[in-house]
Amino acid sequence: MSNDNLKAAKRLQREVERKLWAERKLKKDAVLHLRIEGGVMDRIKAEATLRDMSVSDLVRCYLTERFSEIPTSDDLPDFLLVTSAFSEVTVTNNTNCAACDQMLERGMCAHLAHGPFPTPRLVCATCYTTLREQLDNQNNVEQGEE
Repeated sequence: MSNDNLKAAKRLQREVERKLWAERKLKKDAVLHLRIEGGVMDRIKAEATLRDMSVSDLVRCYLTERFSEIPTSDDLPDFLLVTSAFSEVTVTNNTNCAACDQMLERGMCAHLAHGPFPTPRLVCATCYTTLREQLDNQNNVEQGEE
């Protein structure tokens, strides 16, 4: 199929999906405004172009997919169930790991958990690795059951 035909087919598919959404009377519950670094925005735009989608549709699809199912596990700390991302950070003040309560001293590498909870939580590198493995294992089990 030629490139023009492929683009036309994708446009037709999006139009059909939009009409189906309208028939289901889906409405927006909220509008999300974000400030995004230039480099990240460039990557998002490139991915949207690659998929022949608008940036808004790409972000909406990703967020819907990411947050449609909340993992449930008794082994994970409660705050992790609503964590949306981690950032690798250097500890500036002595504090404790939110998962194991180990002392995180100034200058150590830790991971900052981002989410809707009141304050960001710092997790030590060991707990971060363990938590990621638990989530990956849980996701593999859920995908295997389908």
